[in-house]
Amino acid sequence: MTILDNNDQDLMQLWQIITDLSDQLNQNRTLSVSLYGQAGNVKSQAVHTQTGFVLRRFNLDKSQEEYDAELERMNTMMSSENQSLQYDNKQLNTLIKEYEQTLETVMSNFRNRAKDVQERELSLIREYETRLLALEEDNAARDLSTSTATSGAITRLSTIMRRVLRSLGGEDGEDASEEQASASLEREIELARLEKENEELKRMMGLLPPLQARREGYDPRTFFEQGKSRPVGIASGSAVGPFGRQADSSCGLADWCLMYAIVFLAAQLCCRSSCCRASMSGVHDRSGVLYCCRCRTAV
Repeated sequence: MTILDNNDQDLMQLWQIITDLSDQLNQNRTLSVSLYGQAGNVKSQAVHTQTGFVLRRFNLDKSQEEYDAELERMNTMMSSENQSLQYDNKQLNTLIKEYEQTLETVMSNFRNRAKDVQERELSLIREYETRLLALEEDNAARDLSTSTATSGAITRLSTIMRRVLRSLGGEDGEDASEEQASASLEREIELARLEKENEELKRMMGLLPPLQARREGYDPRTFFEQGKSRPVGIASGSAVGPFGRQADSSCGLADWCLMYAIVFLAAQLCCRSSCCRASMSGVHDRSGVLYCCRCRTAV
């Protein structure tokens, strides 16, 4: 019971202390609010004093002379401050101009330097592009020459292989060049022309039947046979000379020599071979008809 009484007494004391502290806090709060208001008024007066807008209602405690003197002093101080500020502004403007000139100089130098660097880069790019183009052209020309040489080598190799295959097959080789081909063609044309002339000469000499008789199936080997057809104007029982005419006292050795000379010339015109040009041994007599030993053409 005694313990409970002591606790109640302590609680009552504690509550009393709390109540006192609350009252003190309320008083302090009221004082702080009043002090805050006074500080605001002082601050506003200080602001007006610093800016120079001193109102008469804030200086009611001073006389008019003191107020005017203070105002004149404040105006003088403000004018001096304005002059100093103007001087500072002039100095700042001068510095700004100097800074602008310096910056312009720096920027012009920078632009010139950038222009030089850009021109140098462009010149290097153009030079390298020119070199690359020249290198590409050289490579293209080299590739073209290489491919041309390779194609030529392949062509020659194929020609050689074709010749080898023709040789192995027993065929005649191709001409080496177009000049040889043209020469061979001219030679063939000349031989054909000479053969035609040879045939016309033999027909004119009577060694060949007329063209109409050949078309009708005339056999040239029966030209000198007895009892067969004779040239026009020659009887069947008459003696025939070497040129198909009737033999008489003047047909002798000279006519036979002339006939063999004409035959020899015809053999030369026929095939122009070495055996026919060398001697008469190149011409053979078979059943009254003369043949070339190379081309077997009836002369």
